[in-house]
Amino acid sequence: MRLVSTTLRDVKLKRFALPPYRRRLLTRPLHLSIERSQLPVPENGGGIRPFLSTASLNGSKTPVELFLSELSDNLQAIKRAPTRQQQKADVPLIQETALFGKWTALLTNPSRLAVESNFNRQGPAKTWRTQLLVDKFENRSDLALWCALLDYQKRINGDSGVLDVWRGLWGRKTLYDVSSPLAPAFWQTILDAAVKSDDDKFLTSIWVYSEWMYDLHGVKWPQLYSTVLSHFLRTHQHHQALQWQLRLTPNFYPGADEFAGIIKQFATDRELYRTPTLESLYIMNPDRQLYDTIVPHLYNLGLSQLAAKWRQLCVRHDDLPRAPVHVRPFLRILEGYFPHVPLRPDESAVIGLRDFEAANDVERINMSREFVNRVHGGTFGISVKNYNDKLGAKWLASSWVSLETAISTITALGIEQIGPLSLQSIALREGTPKGVLSRIEQLHEQGITIIESNYLRLVLYLARVNDDELLLDLLRSDLHPDVFDDVDLQERLLVSTAKSEDWRTHRLLLATRLVVMEKSAREAANALLRVYFLQRDLQRLSNLLNDMKAMEITVNCEQTSPIFDSLATEAKSTFFPKESLYFYLSVCQQLASMEIPVPVRCWRKLLFSLARQGRIDDLETLCIEVVGMFTSFQSSRPGFAPVHPNDIPESMKKPLSGVENLLGVYIPLDLPTETPLHPLRQVFDNKMLGTIIRCSFYSCSSEQGGRATGLALQTRRQKPENFYGGRAIKLIRILYDRGLFVDKQRLATWVKVRLVTLYGPGYPTKRALQQVRAKNRLTLVEMKTLLDETWGEEFLPPIKELQAAIETRGQKVMSKDKKYLQGIGKTTPQLRIVL
Repeated sequence: MRLVSTTLRDVKLKRFALPPYRRRLLTRPLHLSIERSQLPVPENGGGIRPFLSTASLNGSKTPVELFLSELSDNLQAIKRAPTRQQQKADVPLIQETALFGKWTALLTNPSRLAVESNFNRQGPAKTWRTQLLVDKFENRSDLALWCALLDYQKRINGDSGVLDVWRGLWGRKTLYDVSSPLAPAFWQTILDAAVKSDDDKFLTSIWVYSEWMYDLHGVKWPQLYSTVLSHFLRTHQHHQALQWQLRLTPNFYPGADEFAGIIKQFATDRELYRTPTLESLYIMNPDRQLYDTIVPHLYNLGLSQLAAKWRQLCVRHDDLPRAPVHVRPFLRILEGYFPHVPLRPDESAVIGLRDFEAANDVERINMSREFVNRVHGGTFGISVKNYNDKLGAKWLASSWVSLETAISTITALGIEQIGPLSLQSIALREGTPKGVLSRIEQLHEQGITIIESNYLRLVLYLARVNDDELLLDLLRSDLHPDVFDDVDLQERLLVSTAKSEDWRTHRLLLATRLVVMEKSAREAANALLRVYFLQRDLQRLSNLLNDMKAMEITVNCEQTSPIFDSLATEAKSTFFPKESLYFYLSVCQQLASMEIPVPVRCWRKLLFSLARQGRIDDLETLCIEVVGMFTSFQSSRPGFAPVHPNDIPESMKKPLSGVENLLGVYIPLDLPTETPLHPLRQVFDNKMLGTIIRCSFYSCSSEQGGRATGLALQTRRQKPENFYGGRAIKLIRILYDRGLFVDKQRLATWVKVRLVTLYGPGYPTKRALQQVRAKNRLTLVEMKTLLDETWGEEFLPPIKELQAAIETRGQKVMSKDKKYLQGIGKTTPQLRIVL
């Protein structure tokens, strides 16, 4: 509260005393001298503690330990970025001594402070014969005096001292100053103590007092609504949060933006969804404008399902999107993977959908904006003119029209490409790296590309590395954008700027060299990648990909597409030669580790080849890797996984048609795998899972059949998945536990089909199946027990029901085999295995 230059006489020295070398730390405001370090401490949750308290110093910690623990807490708090609400409620932690005015001397007089803050006169003020300072008429509304008393009580008695000061203030009702510099810390300190108090009357009395302040004096208690609501949400007190929402909303509602900030702060707290706390607050809220805030916020965190629930709630209350750029990615995912979910017209307009289509149109005309403009030009005799970059740059730089309107205008005119001058005007008006990237993305989404140039590459590079200083230097530079494409001119400018010591321009030219070198390195690396692939040189190709990953060099789409096409077309069947199989497998795994998505068709071909060739170990490893890519992948965009453009829904492909070097699209990791168009559902469809069961079941049976007798099974119970079909069931169980959708009933049916081979009537016609049946030494009961244990719960039906199902299905197989044998002129299977 003030600068300390004397001994802390109001601190209980018997319980707390700093060594001499620590006292030097106290040459700063008193209330920060011990509990707070000199580091800037953001608010933590419900607010701050702007006054010192020694109540927390009475424990067993030594002063040094206490100081270090507080410092550690502060460092942890600094790592957490404050929310919009916390930044708005910026209560000053440091109060200058001069703000106390005539009470400055009182600050260093603890004996007098003890008397003046003893409002009930049961302590030091019991024998005081004059009025307390706060009872004198001239001091009745003196906030500085009350701050001095609160500072003393907070430091000595903690929150109980704050309560004593509040009781003194409550009985007098003379204070309502909320505008002076000391006011924010004063009112916030009392409010923080009230929300943490076990006495509900404390907070209730604050509400009554705040109503008195608002009713008689027209002022509001600072941060009352946000502090109270945030506390009850943080402590998961559902009924209290709703109760105080009803109490505070009529007079203390802070507005739609601050309310949205509160909901946004706690939207990821799963505990609040056990009871509809946040939903109830939203429904009771007078301003329902959360769609543009909460839905894109949750989606960007990778919580698409939670975002969908909030979107459903918002739409139900006619809360529709007003800022299309922010919600467009979520709505495209929703429309692509959940086409059965109806969108409101406002939502459809965001992603460019139309509510109707002409059913009688056999040949559809591409009614683009440019097409319409050309038709109008032909009708009225106006020739089509190309886009003038200079005029466009002036239009985009006009301050009398918003940038959003300017971009919408050139979009409506059918402009499909702009130049570097227009880019410079847009970037200058944005001014920040994040804003520049957002506007470039907006242009791409609206079908407007930017002419490829070194100027564009330099802008993108500086924006992505978040070098705002150099980016502004570039945008404000007098150099024409064409200069950055003229190598000879750059050489001369480098020399001249060095001589004239124009280091700002010199840095820009050097940065251009870096970007050009990066482009050259990328082109050279991709060309070398192409050569190594054509030579099938796996060692060099692997080393090159490792170097490109370490140097963050992008692999061009022109190089990955031939690799994927070659994998899909090299062999008509899925039976690859061993060398080709492991060559493609290694390359695909390495590309996936670089966040370059591999098409579903490639994964399927590799999995089919491993399964049908009986390479069960590699099959299991690859299956687990592929499932992890879409359920727990740690990508550069947390909460999302890259997907190849060929594997996304058709409705999502249309807006991406003009994007160059598109390697993939990010989708949320929490996208349900039972969704029909989910990449995992496309990879592990019924055919794939059935093949894994069949090949793994028969392969394991063939390998273990000669050794896995009933006695062997008893001695190796600890790993039943190593016997017969147990390994296949174990693999699918692992995939299921990791998020893969598995139809358990269909899986059991596939296993029954395999059991028909071992226990069904008749005898198999194929030699491989005859060997499997001949080597089986387990009874059906033992087999069922083994598979149930492998799955972790009862997997197959009861033994009698299972026997009946095998018998029924076996009769059908016999009938089918009989017709087959009759067709080839035989009547009974040719026994090749002697039992």
